[in-house]
Amino acid sequence: MRMRPILGNGLDPHAGVTVYLRRMEPTSVLVVGAGGAVGTALADELLPDHEAGRIRLVATARRPESARRLRERGIEVRRLDLDEAETGGLDAVLPVFDGIERVFLLTGYDVRMLAQSKAAVDAARAAGAAHVVHVGVNAAPDTTIVHFAWHQLVEAYIERSGLGYTHLRPSAFMQSLRLGVEQPGVLTHFVGDGRPNWVDVTDIAAVAAAVLRDPAAHAGQAYDLAAESASPHEIAALLAEVTGRPWRYRPAEPEVFYRRMTAAGGDPVYLACVRNVFERTRNGTLTDPPITDHIERVTGRPATTLRAFVLRNRELFDSGEALSPAR
Repeated sequence: MRMRPILGNGLDPHAGVTVYLRRMEPTSVLVVGAGGAVGTALADELLPDHEAGRIRLVATARRPESARRLRERGIEVRRLDLDEAETGGLDAVLPVFDGIERVFLLTGYDVRMLAQSKAAVDAARAAGAAHVVHVGVNAAPDTTIVHFAWHQLVEAYIERSGLGYTHLRPSAFMQSLRLGVEQPGVLTHFVGDGRPNWVDVTDIAAVAAAVLRDPAAHAGQAYDLAAESASPHEIAALLAEVTGRPWRYRPAEPEVFYRRMTAAGGDPVYLACVRNVFERTRNGTLTDPPITDHIERVTGRPATTLRAFVLRNRELFDSGEALSPAR
């Protein structure tokens, strides 16, 4: 917490001098990427701390609707477009980091994440921030998956920046499963019989919140975030058990995913990387790292299982309403 002098109760009748008190200001936390699935969940986690005055929560947003929703919850919002640093220099984004002590950093999923993350780290350092919590990806240290390597390069830059840091490395988001439900009772995915690791976005947010509250306890750490491994066949069977109606898994070609997402405006370079992940998971040349107990160790509670996730979101799977896109 930062401290600043404020005028106290006027004159001290005994000393005959003005008395000054020192008020503890709450630690300032900036959430970069507050409009996405993880950022929204993190705002939910930190809002009680903000309302209680334990932290000062500041969020970034580019879209007016995202900014409005955050302000309605009493959160200070600062507009941030990290791409503006390319044409305007670091000064174009530096004011967003003014007065910030701890930064949560999650950039967009395309090749620009490299320059965006560098600009954010440089701005945080220049503004006097002390700690960065960065969301990367759960991957082997010697991974050859291109966008996994992007995350690792960002981590390396953070480590040499002089800032305190904690790396969060999540696996596939459970929330993305809902995007594979295109018709009732059918789960579509692109990994064949592969068994990826899965994590609930709310668990990522809970870990991030714990680190942001007490960064000294997590300085220099890297946390792999996953709850369990499961194939789409196993998840379809779980959906059938929980919802009480038939579900089946429909495998699809990774190329279908790539064409669909690029047609919707997604970055072709990034999406080619995701297609490669699906292809290699399907053919068995890529497997996820072993699952750790990092979620439970950091948050003090067990990781959310796929069963718990489906039970919590059962009505969404039953009704056909969409969850927020996650990854």
